Parts: sequence; structure tokens; C-alpha cells
Amino acid sequence: MPAQQDSFRIERINELVRRELVTLLKNETKDPRLSGVVVTDVLTSRDLSAAKVYYTVATEDKAEVDILLKKAAGFFRTRLSKTVDLRHTPALRFIFDPAPNTGARIDDLLSKL
Repeated sequence: MPAQQDSFRIERINELVRRELVTLLKNETKDPRLSGVVVTDVLTSRDLSAAKVYYTVATEDKAEVDILLKKAAGFFRTRLSKTVDLRHTPALRFIFDPAPNTGARIDDLLSKL
């Protein structure tokens, strides 16, 4: 398989996993602390064994949300295996993404000039 086709396939899988995780966070989680979580990006390995899920959260309790997401990774993987048609569902690793918050802070600083 050419590298370009492989790359396009991985991008499609990344977007599919991201959309499904957003839906799961919105509809399947009962913990209100996870309601403010926004999945910003998903990067799946070439062999589809692992996926890094980048997220941001509006509230200040980032450490608590980080622990909750790491504990719920198995739950999300199981749910993904039922909704996403892949031979192997990738293991999920949640990583806090500071970029959206940084952009908002820079806009705020620029507006004060």
C-alpha cells in the first residue's frame, strides 16, 4: 500500500475515532466533571494499536479530569469497539492539549494592547 493511501486512511480513522469519542463523552458519560471535555485531535499509530487523544477542558480542575479520563480509557475503548468497524480498536491515551487555551490567552492579551 502506498504511503499516501496509508496516510489518508489513518486520517479518516483519526477523524472517525474523534467523532465517536465526542459522541460518547456527550451521551454516555454520567460524570458531570467530564461534560466540559473537548476532544481536539486524535493521532492513531500506523498499526492502529494505540491512539493519542488530545483534549482540553474549560474548567480549572484539569488534574481531576485527567485522572477520570485515564480511568475511563477502557470504557471508551470498549464502546468504540462496538461503534467503529475496525479489526482492532486502538488503546486510548488521553493527553491534555494546552494549545486552545494558549490561543485564547494570546487573543486576550492582544485585545488589551
